[in-house]
Amino acid sequence: MEAFLHLIKQWLKAPVIGEDDNGVKKTVGGGKANRKGTPQGGVISPLLANCYLHILDRIWQRRHLEGKLQAHLVRYADDFVVMCRKDVEEPLNVVRQVLERLGLSLNEAKTHVVDATQASFNFPGFAIRMSRGIRTGKPYPHVCPADKSLMKIKTKLTQLTGRELTPIALEKIVGNVNRSLNGWVNYFHYRNSNLVMEKVKTHAEQRIRMHLMKRHKVKDRGIGEGRFPSVDLYRRYGLYKVPTAAGWKSAHALA
Repeated sequence: MEAFLHLIKQWLKAPVIGEDDNGVKKTVGGGKANRKGTPQGGVISPLLANCYLHILDRIWQRRHLEGKLQAHLVRYADDFVVMCRKDVEEPLNVVRQVLERLGLSLNEAKTHVVDATQASFNFPGFAIRMSRGIRTGKPYPHVCPADKSLMKIKTKLTQLTGRELTPIALEKIVGNVNRSLNGWVNYFHYRNSNLVMEKVKTHAEQRIRMHLMKRHKVKDRGIGEGRFPSVDLYRRYGLYKVPTAAGWKSAHALA
């Protein structure tokens, strides 16, 4: 047990290295000076959060709080949402009490009460709101990738196809793009993501086409579109084709 606790302490003290806006590497979390909590961005942080906050899940389930409070708890690592049918204050107070018993506290700056029929909220990476069907008029939960998630993958694709990368083998460029696209799609290919998927697909095609134009010194965009049509990007160059019909899936995990 001592060896296991020592290993966890080493993880908690390990610095998390990131980059600033200028690409300069720096410590963004953790380190020997860390005295409280897990390092933001640390690879073990989600696992430790799951180990610790599993107790919150079990209390919610074993005490039948979903039925008693009319509140459904959904948790992802250290981030969670409590969806309430009626009262909000009582479920929020119960969460605070459980966390206090665990020696934890809510991040009040990130804790919000949102009326999902009037506004959307993000969790995690998705934008969620209640909407109404165009044909039936019935309410349904509208779930799609958040704007920040869309911008993140578009920025990543732009970085992976930059002008400075033309000396690198094209197969490697396309391979890196495909891995990023595949991972992003596997996570966000869900519910009402059709329009966002279409935007990602279009951006990926544009970036690969522009990269090919730089390699072949084609400056005119019209000529570039004719020389590198979308069908060739997939058949000849092997670009991963982003699906634009979202998968209607559901997920459930037992406490």
